[in-house]
Amino acid sequence: MPRPEVAPLAPFPGSLTLVAALAAIAGCLDALSLVRLTGTFVAFQSGNTVLAGLQVGQGDLAAALPPAAAVLTYVAGSALTPFVIRSGRGGIARGPQRLLAWATGLLLLDTVIVLIAFGPGSETPHGVLRYLGLIAVTLAMAMQTPVARTVEGVPVSSTFSSGMMVRLGQSLGDLFHAGARARERRVTRILGVVNLAFLGGAIVGGVLIEHWGNASILVPTVALAVVALARRRPNAAP
Repeated sequence: MPRPEVAPLAPFPGSLTLVAALAAIAGCLDALSLVRLTGTFVAFQSGNTVLAGLQVGQGDLAAALPPAAAVLTYVAGSALTPFVIRSGRGGIARGPQRLLAWATGLLLLDTVIVLIAFGPGSETPHGVLRYLGLIAVTLAMAMQTPVARTVEGVPVSSTFSSGMMVRLGQSLGDLFHAGARARERRVTRILGVVNLAFLGGAIVGGVLIEHWGNASILVPTVALAVVALARRRPNAAP
């Protein structure tokens, strides 16, 4: 007897405030990780693919390992998200809350590794602990990505922006067509805010790393915990 087919997971909707907050956290983490904590991106996996390919092309296989590990970890984490979404009480509707809880826990683990193993100063994590931190924070970003994939019907992402920039450019062009202007204003507003949130998060990460060193990881960790707690409220907006 054939097994019943499992329905595909539909993209979760979310508010613009939620997606912008998550995008700012991802931008901050990418900045901190690239400059200090891992030497890789943790959300922007296209960038890691380029970094890995560049190092392989230059014959430095050891340098290619961290970005390659980040890509593989992100794929593995994404493969786990359907299990997280479908598990637990409340069914699929509670999936975003469970994903945020997992992401927060993993980011907290990375924070513990960075601060306890290497201290809040300027030492860059290295060795096995560097990879453990890389795996934890990259898994966190993989869990964060599906939390909200649409805002007012517009596809968005809180961890990568290239596709949104293409759509943003198209919407800006369509503002010159009267028949499309009403629709495209909404698209421009939503995608413009999310992309600016990425930029703002990266700017904050750059400022923090100069003044706080490794302790900078506390800021995105606390921010994600606040978002996760806010989403657990019974009357929280999507």
